[in-house]
Amino acid sequence: MLQHKFKLILFLTTVLLCYGCQNEDLDQEGLIQEGQTLTKEAKATLEFLKEQGYSTNDLTPNFDSKTFIYGGDIAFPFELKGNLDKSQLKKVGTDEKNQWYRVGNGVYYSNSRDITYYIERNFPRQFEYEFSWAAYHWSRASPNINIRRTYTRSQADILVGTWYSTSDRAWARAALPSGRGNVGSWLNINTAKDHEGSSSESTMALLIHELGHNLGYLHSDQTEGDFIPGTRGPGYHAANNCGSVMKSSVYVCNWRISSTPGWSSDDRRAIDWAYDLY
Repeated sequence: MLQHKFKLILFLTTVLLCYGCQNEDLDQEGLIQEGQTLTKEAKATLEFLKEQGYSTNDLTPNFDSKTFIYGGDIAFPFELKGNLDKSQLKKVGTDEKNQWYRVGNGVYYSNSRDITYYIERNFPRQFEYEFSWAAYHWSRASPNINIRRTYTRSQADILVGTWYSTSDRAWARAALPSGRGNVGSWLNINTAKDHEGSSSESTMALLIHELGHNLGYLHSDQTEGDFIPGTRGPGYHAANNCGSVMKSSVYVCNWRISSTPGWSSDDRRAIDWAYDLY
């Protein structure tokens, strides 16, 4: 049952590796936004995602961030396919420090052991505390993950900021890895949402979830792809709010502002499979 086929070699998910099984022609009207059209690079990535089973109707181009938005809070970089093609040319020995995790989630070994984030000026200061806890819990999840703050923007791997949209259903959004060996390059929260009305634990859980996207994880309950060995699949996660912090609707569950982690058993299996030594 837990067959692992690795259809999408770039991204790990908490449970599965690829979404959907629909194949369809590109909707050209959907590729135009405010007079802008997709570049050759972006179209190549869109074709690549289509081949992996993604529906192009569910991939919305965002020309400001140069990404395709999927599932509300996931951003696939336009440059993904080109970077993957370049990465295939790199000769990497199996024992070298910079080998890809397993079949490759887009992040090199060495690049996950020293991840830095920079808080943009527009990020609400009252949420910096919750973000520091989110980074702490990922850093404690594996010796192969270390996330810390930098006060020099040019040195940051992840830029943490905001956007404002009353029509957007997403409370936060993060870029997936772009295929260059680094983690996803940005994480934003939607300040049109009532974050201040949420508890500190809820905000922290949301930020843990978004950092998971930066590391390469997708949603645990929204796919028809392949299982990470030992995890229980999308049906289980759709029915269990506390089955994974990577569920598309984030629940507080066992997360508290403390050093005690709230990872579920499936989260632990997925982290161990991807990064070793939970």
